Amino acid sequence: MRGNWLREKSVSLTSFGAANYLLLGQFLTTIGTGAILATATIFLIRSVQLPPVEVGIGMAVVAAIGFVALFGIGPAVDRFGPREVTIISTVVAATATACFVWIDSLPTFILFEGLSNTGLIGMGVGQRALIGRIMEAGDRVRYQAYSRSVSNVGYAVGSLAVIPLLEADSRAAYVAVFLGIALLIGAAIPCVLRGPYPNEAPPRKSSRMAIADVRYVVMAVLCGLLSARAKLLTVAIPLWITAHTSAPLGLTGFLLFLNTVVVVLLQVRFSRGAADLAGASKVTLLGGFAFVAAFALIAFASTTIAGIAVAMLIIGVLLFTMGEMWTSAASWTYSYELADPAMHGQYQSVFALGRTGGNVAGSLLASVVAALGITGWGVVVVVLFSCCVLTVVATPRSRAADLHGRVE
Repeated sequence: MRGNWLREKSVSLTSFGAANYLLLGQFLTTIGTGAILATATIFLIRSVQLPPVEVGIGMAVVAAIGFVALFGIGPAVDRFGPREVTIISTVVAATATACFVWIDSLPTFILFEGLSNTGLIGMGVGQRALIGRIMEAGDRVRYQAYSRSVSNVGYAVGSLAVIPLLEADSRAAYVAVFLGIALLIGAAIPCVLRGPYPNEAPPRKSSRMAIADVRYVVMAVLCGLLSARAKLLTVAIPLWITAHTSAPLGLTGFLLFLNTVVVVLLQVRFSRGAADLAGASKVTLLGGFAFVAAFALIAFASTTIAGIAVAMLIIGVLLFTMGEMWTSAASWTYSYELADPAMHGQYQSVFALGRTGGNVAGSLLASVVAALGITGWGVVVVVLFSCCVLTVVATPRSRAADLHGRVE
């Protein structure tokens, strides 16, 4: 049985052809970004000696820079080509990350982190647009599923790899981390160069910009709100376990590990039903029901003894992960199938804007849970399940129906 599964994985990866190099580049990049996530805050406070308040301000400014940059990245992808923008963005990200060794104040932090983050965003949009140009619908979803699994492995490897250097807590150790990360990101450049060349873009279906495509913007916002689940997993659930349940504190790390492992192993299988718009609608609803059950178990784990609470939390996170995998797969289909094929750069940028808004919404929902307790989890259920239902309602029956409904 296991041998069949391994053969299936091998055949599926082989069918991506030159796009496998993109997966390799993404793996290297996510090792680097995982290391950055584990290191940056500690470096800024311990080595640069920035006050925590300034670190928070800097992170907010960097996020704002990335948000604004998306309005230029999308048109650049459509004008100059997704492959070219991906390569340039990779060079920017790698160079700016190497410059982290010169951060000595809030302005230099904002400058170099802002450039690095913008480069990483450009890499993401460029590669998504490239996949949109070279693959058909079913292959796109399957590729994104593998991509998400690869990214989760990369983040885990990166965050674990820097632990010894973080323990050293020296300037030399931080310099070694950032130069190593810059090399990993830079190593993605030959992967892109060996990767596929995009097909010629088809004629535009409409003269309007992607941001003026009301249906697509609505879907981007709804899917963006659903991506708030990430903050619920990494912020709200650990806080809930710590403050409101009798479960051991070490369970928080195990649940994050469990989520990562399940996504790595099962994301591809959970994506199979989302290859078209009809399938995406079905798995979106499945994801909504999974979220309802998950958050009910997590919320009421606060009302029982430790052993039962642990079981409820584990089952809850497993259900949460199922919902996460279903809604992620559906969002990939929406992002491609509802886009004008001639402007994948603009459309993928708009979708990325939705995810950026989702990060903000996730932080707000985590705050609601912290303030209102079980009632706060009720608010979370209403928000996420409503987004699932509204997404299904807003989805056209087919791609042909969507193209027919476009207005010049």
